[in-house]
This record gives sequence, C-alpha cells and structure tokens, in this order.
Amino acid sequence: MELSEVPHRLGRMLPGLMDAIMAMRFEHEWLSDEFVAESKRQAENETAKKHHYVPQMYLRRWAVNEMVQPVQVDTGDADPPQPPKEVAHEKNFYSLPATDNTMDTPLKWIEKHLSRIEDTCAHRLDSLEKWRAGVVSDDDLKKDLAVFLGLQITRTVSNRKRTLVLVNGPDAAKREFLKQSGLGPEAIEESMSKRQDDPKHEALDLMIKDVQNVTALGLHLREWAVYRTDAPLVTCDDPVILLAGPPNTRDRAGVAGNSAVALYPLNPNQVLVMLKPGLHHRGRYQLDQTETDSINTEVVAAATKTTFERPGDEIAIKIEVPPWPERQELDDETVARLSPQAALKELLTDAAPRTRWVDLHSAPPWPVPRWYGN
Repeated sequence: MELSEVPHRLGRMLPGLMDAIMAMRFEHEWLSDEFVAESKRQAENETAKKHHYVPQMYLRRWAVNEMVQPVQVDTGDADPPQPPKEVAHEKNFYSLPATDNTMDTPLKWIEKHLSRIEDTCAHRLDSLEKWRAGVVSDDDLKKDLAVFLGLQITRTVSNRKRTLVLVNGPDAAKREFLKQSGLGPEAIEESMSKRQDDPKHEALDLMIKDVQNVTALGLHLREWAVYRTDAPLVTCDDPVILLAGPPNTRDRAGVAGNSAVALYPLNPNQVLVMLKPGLHHRGRYQLDQTETDSINTEVVAAATKTTFERPGDEIAIKIEVPPWPERQELDDETVARLSPQAALKELLTDAAPRTRWVDLHSAPPWPVPRWYGN
C-alpha cells in the first residue's frame, strides 16, 4: 500500500499548507486561471448531465463498427457491445445540485474544461500513434499529455472514492496532520474553517489541484516510449496503470509520483510506457505475446469495474483477478477510541491507493521485467 501521495492530497485540502505546495505547481495553459475562466464562460449554458470519466474519443480507438466491448471484471460478464458514449459515465459526476435542484453553475465548467482538453488531446494521441514505436522525444507533446493523463488519473470513480475518504475524515486527524506540518493553533483553526461545505465540491477542487501540484509533473519527468504489439490490448475505466515495480511486492499499489512504471494503452496495438527517472527502456519497442498478456492482466486488475476491448477479441473475459479489498471509512465511534496520531494513521491508510493483489501467493510477477533494470 502506497501512502506517499496521500499527505500531499490532505495538504491541498487544508488551505494552511497551500503556499508551500503551490511552489511545485506544474505550469501549463490548461491549468491556468485564464483557461479555467474561459471554460466557465463556455459552460454558462451547459445542460449535459452524462459525464464521462473516460473520454469517448479514447474509447473509440477500440471501436469496431462504432461499438466497444465492455466486460464486467468482478462477474466476468461481457455486456453487449455499446457505443463509447454509452459507457464509462455517471450522471452529473462533475457537477453539484444547487438548493433549487438545478445544476450548480460554478461547477458545470469542469465537464466543459475536460472536453476542451480532450478535443486537443485527440490529436496528441494521434501523434503518438504515428510515432509507431520508440522513445517519445517531443517535450511539448509530453507536457500536454502529462496534463491530460494526470486528469485521467484524478477524474475516475476510484479516485473520487479515495478523495472522499480524506474529505470526510475525522477533524481530529486533520488537525493532527496540520500540527505535524508545523502550523500553530490559530493557523490550524483558520485552515479548518476554510473548507467547502459539500464534500463533493471539495473532491472536485482536489481533482484539479492534484494535477497542478503533483500528478502532471510526476508524469512529465518520466522517460516515455511507445511499444507495439501484434496481439491486441484491452483498456479499462481507470486506464492509466501505475505499477510500483520491484523490489516492492505485488501488494504495493503504484502512485503517479514514484511508481516504477505508468502504462496507458493507446489502442489495441500500442501502449505508452512511462518509466520513472533512473529507469531506462531497453530492448526492442515490441512486446511479445507473454509481455502483452501480462499487461492485459494488469489492465484488468486495475479496472474499477469495467474493461473495454474490440468486439470479438475476447480477452478480458478469460482473465481472472481477485476482488478489490474493502475500504472502510472511519466512523465517529472508532475515532473516539483513537488518539489523534492513531486517527491520522488510519485516515492516511484508508485513503491510500490499493491493489487487487493482496494475496501474494496468487499474484503474478511484475510485468515486462526488462523495464525495471537501472
């Protein structure tokens, strides 16, 4: 289990620490106040309520006759093929209901903001596909896609759930975190008083801040390469796959900042592989059947619920993975029995990314061993 990025997220949630965190901000037009303002302007008359947490333009890369094949991982059921617009979405996922039960205008901009970025990144992904195979040397391309992929990490259902664990965590734990961060009593109380009233609103704020302050930079600094494969790849509802890598055991979840490998399937025959600084691509930029199979297993295991593939490929339905371990939020009764230090430890543990591979006896080895050498 990886805790290293959870304190950063808790710090972004508590305004008293934002000055230090802002020094790490990843500078990009799409994260600028001006770009956000334009998204808000364009969203004034927005009425769409079907919000996709995986872009349609991305899923179309697996479409055959405008259909993709969803597979429900935990049941092994293959749904009927569907258009990309009908999958990987939730109603009002990026919006809040106002008191009169209408969509809250200030938050409608997030869906518009994401769609504006997606429109440009569709062409960026096309550029990567034309790269065919090899190291990605275009830094402007990497910067754009670092933001896009960072948003893909933070916009998913699984990330929302982890964020809400932090947002809804006990105040005693949050005060202890601020205390350990060096804030005095007055600063702690000021920070605690500046939070959003609605937990979902706070989670949506964190979705953007995570990309600005940690995720995009962590992706951009990696060594990027496109690999090809003759055997088909699948993707899923959480398509940026983070692998902690050796010497970690398989029950260690990866995070954007320090996982050994970040994977992003580009289409059925190409995958973007981003290695952390210090690791290097070696060998051919072509995956053999065993390597492709191991990546597909990781994609299926990373899915919150659903994988997507070309109709007829029948890949995910043949891959069995363990269920997700249960995540339990701290309740008031439990918190009352804990010291502030223990409550903070429990909160950080509960909010950390997890992996399905908690049983080390059944877990596969880390995929593609040649990625982990120095």
